Amino acid sequence: MEFKMVLVFCLLLLTTLKTVVEACEQQGIPSTNDGTCSRDTCINRDVDNEPEDKHNNYKVDADSKETDKNNEDVSIEEGIVDEDEQEGVLEFRDYEFQPLARIIPGKVGDVEEIELEEGKFYKRITRSVNPPIFEIPNYLSVMECNMIISAALYAGLETSAVVGHDINEERNQASHLSEMSRVSEQTWLSSDTMPKTLWRRLVNRLSKLTQLPVEHLEVSEQMQVVSYVSGGHYHAHIDSTDTTDKLHLPCCAQTPECLEVDISTEGFEECCRICRYMTVLYYLSDVEEGGETAFPLADMPDDLFEEKFKDREFQSWHDLSNFCYNASVVVKPKRGTAIMWYNHLLDENGYLGHVDMRSNHGGCDIIKGNKWIANNWIAGTSFRDRNKPSMIY
Repeated sequence: MEFKMVLVFCLLLLTTLKTVVEACEQQGIPSTNDGTCSRDTCINRDVDNEPEDKHNNYKVDADSKETDKNNEDVSIEEGIVDEDEQEGVLEFRDYEFQPLARIIPGKVGDVEEIELEEGKFYKRITRSVNPPIFEIPNYLSVMECNMIISAALYAGLETSAVVGHDINEERNQASHLSEMSRVSEQTWLSSDTMPKTLWRRLVNRLSKLTQLPVEHLEVSEQMQVVSYVSGGHYHAHIDSTDTTDKLHLPCCAQTPECLEVDISTEGFEECCRICRYMTVLYYLSDVEEGGETAFPLADMPDDLFEEKFKDREFQSWHDLSNFCYNASVVVKPKRGTAIMWYNHLLDENGYLGHVDMRSNHGGCDIIKGNKWIANNWIAGTSFRDRNKPSMIY
C-alpha cells in the first residue's frame, strides 16, 4: 500500500519526462529514461503526505509519518480533503483588518535582497513605480511548481470565467480566439487540496513577501491555478472591481448573500465588489514562445494615461493578442519567478482605496508551448468594514 501511494504520487507529480529529469536532478537523484521514478527513488522522496489513490477519496494511512524538508514531523492524515466534504461550506471569521502594508518601490531596476525563509534570501526587483510592480526570481522551486500543477490536475480544470461576462456567449460570437477576453482553464486550491506542509511553507513565505500577517492571508482567496495552451491569453484587465462608481459597495468576501449570485451576471456586480488589494502571480512553467505578462499603462505619464480612457471602445491597448509588446512593462514567463503588484491605492486611514487603473495587466498569446501560472489575491477592505466578518477560503 505504501508503494502504491508513492507511485501514484510520482506519476501525478511528474507529468512529463522533462520535468521529471529537472526535478530529480534538483534533488540529486537519478531519473529513468521513460520519465518515471524507480521504486527506491520514489520511496526516498519527500512526498509531503500525498494521498494513496484518487478513488479512495484521498484517505491514507493515518499511522504513517513523513518528515518534511524543514524536519517537521507531519502526520499522513493531514492529507487532502475529499471535494465532496468541502462543497457548499462557507465559513466566516471575525477578523479585524489592520492598516495595509505597502512596499516602497524605489526606482525601476532597484534590486533588494529580502529574507523570506530563515537563512534564505531572494531578489526583489522593481519593474515599475506606478503602480509598484516587483519581480522575484526563483521564488518557487521546481518541485513546488510541479506539486502545484499536480494538485490542480487532480482537482480538475474548467473554463476560466470573467466577472460580469458570459464567456460561453463570448465564445459563440467570436470569429477568432483573439476576440475573446480570456482563453484558459483554471481551478482553485486551498489547504484542503494541497499537501499541508507545502501549503504552510508557501503561506509563511507569502506573509514575509507581502509584509502582511498570516491571519490576513487566511481571509484572502484560494490560490487560483491557470493553464494556457496555444492561442490562450487574457486581455488587459484589473483584478479588482473598478471603484469609480462602486466604492460604496461592500466587499464580496464579507457579503455572504452575494456569493450565491452568478459572477457572470450584472446582479453580482451590483451586489458587491471584488476587493483584491494586491496580486502575487507565479510562473509554474517556462513557455517556448509568448505568454508574457504585460502592463500596458504602468509608469505612464498622466496626460497620456488619461488619453487611454477616452473613447475606450476605439482603443487597442487592452488587446494583448495583437499589441502585447506595446506595453510599458512586459515580463517573460520563467518557471519559479513571482510577480507582485498593488491593485489599489490606500485611503487616508491606510485601508483599501480606489483601484489603481495603471494596474491593468494581462497575459499575452501563447504562440508555442503552454503556460501554467498561479495567483494569490490578497484581500483588503474599507476602514468602515474593517471589523466585518470575512470568508475563510
